[in-house]
Amino acid sequence: MTYVAESCGGELLRGSPTTAVTRVCTDSRQARPGDLFIALAGDRFDAHDFLAEVAQKGAAAVVAERKKIEERDLDCAVIAVRNTRLALGGLAARYRRDFNLPVIAVAGSNGKTTTKELLATVLRRRFKTLASEASFNNEIGVPLTLLSLDGTHETAVLEVGTNHPGELAPLVSMIEPRFGLLTNIGREHLEFFGDLRGVAEEEGWLAELLPLEGRLFVNGDSPQLEGMLRRTRAQVTRVGWSPANDWRAVEVNPDESGVTFRMETTDAAWDGEYRVNLLGRHQVLNAMLAAAAGRELGMKREEIQEGLAECRAVKMRMQIQTSNGVRVLDDAYNANADSMLAALETLKDFPCAGRRVAVLGDMAELGPHGAEAHAEVGRRAAELKVDQLFTVGKMAGVMGAAARAAGLMRVVELGEVDTVARAVKHFVREGDVVLVKASRATRLERVSEVLRGAPENMNRKKNANRRTPTRSPRRRQDRSHKIPVSDIPGFLVRLIGWRRLKPVRTGTEPQFRHD
Repeated sequence: MTYVAESCGGELLRGSPTTAVTRVCTDSRQARPGDLFIALAGDRFDAHDFLAEVAQKGAAAVVAERKKIEERDLDCAVIAVRNTRLALGGLAARYRRDFNLPVIAVAGSNGKTTTKELLATVLRRRFKTLASEASFNNEIGVPLTLLSLDGTHETAVLEVGTNHPGELAPLVSMIEPRFGLLTNIGREHLEFFGDLRGVAEEEGWLAELLPLEGRLFVNGDSPQLEGMLRRTRAQVTRVGWSPANDWRAVEVNPDESGVTFRMETTDAAWDGEYRVNLLGRHQVLNAMLAAAAGRELGMKREEIQEGLAECRAVKMRMQIQTSNGVRVLDDAYNANADSMLAALETLKDFPCAGRRVAVLGDMAELGPHGAEAHAEVGRRAAELKVDQLFTVGKMAGVMGAAARAAGLMRVVELGEVDTVARAVKHFVREGDVVLVKASRATRLERVSEVLRGAPENMNRKKNANRRTPTRSPRRRQDRSHKIPVSDIPGFLVRLIGWRRLKPVRTGTEPQFRHD
């Protein structure tokens, strides 16, 4: 307990200084005997409310905020701290320094989780490797990953994320990586970073905090790169499309299950054909970052080739699903303008016997750039010859209007996810390919679930007139010509296909005519 209390900056109020713990836990439902339970307060729950339950389950000790613990009588050791989130980070940082092994941090605007998975899969061909679970990349996920280290691990790959200035540096300092992978500099969270310069300033902390003996692997074609690289003491390896990069992809051939490409490097021994079984040309850049880092850690070319080919898509990150002859590209985990454009390119490249259908939702946290970014995505959908576009959310009208202005007239704009899920289900037929993408808050994975056969009304409440987070009062303006697809019988949606409808009032029930 002395080690824990000192690391957390806390005070042991109850229990023996020699009490041992077997693991760290932050979820009271998963607490078990021997745990050190750290009570975190979130938006919906405060773990301090469950301390008695945790103690009854046999936890060896709890770390809690002093103002919330002083009156409690718990049957376990108790460490009081000012802030439990800071305490968790302090404990993880101290614990990290107990291990001497290559640690790699993966940052960037897009593709962090996939790149982390690619690198971890490559390294596991030779090393016992710890990697962040899912997207454990914030002030809670990063320390919990570090606290999972044990003496058997030979390497560790941690994802680090940020959506506000000042968040990345503490995470990188906690991890103390020797190597860094920076996937790209893109238009992420512009509501808080302002512009690409602000994004580069934040992501640049990975470069700045690497040690002199370290190495930074970057997408050499990213904007704002040179200013960021001036901040690093580490050696730099560039990957990308242009000849100026150290590792360059040529002869890129996407297919229905992945991408095969040839790589040219500064060392001819590493030139040759590689493959990733992940969708999208952009995955080639992620694969090259993983390959370059694997080589730096002593991997053989064959090991890297095998590892890249072995990696599979993470849930809701360009996952392929097939139902009734319709293939769904589920990329609904998150979105910004750059990842939306990459997803549309992937839809264009994907082999398709029927129609290419894009179901696109809102991109969050873009601030004043929101309308422009959504319009850009709508235009690009038209330029890439998408056959049918469904837009959903507060910015559905902006995206749809831009698509029509660019020549795509097959557009349906809707306000709610369940409504668009039903509309898409009634519209698609065998041979179609459907792209589903939006920011996490939109929960657009409902479309994929409904296409797979989940109940269409799973998330709907009995009150049909309720207001949902995806609807804004401002959407009432200039909407008189739109009607919810939920009001149109499914067979009519199929028969009408591409056309838009206008309501014609006759008595109390709307009838419909074509434009």
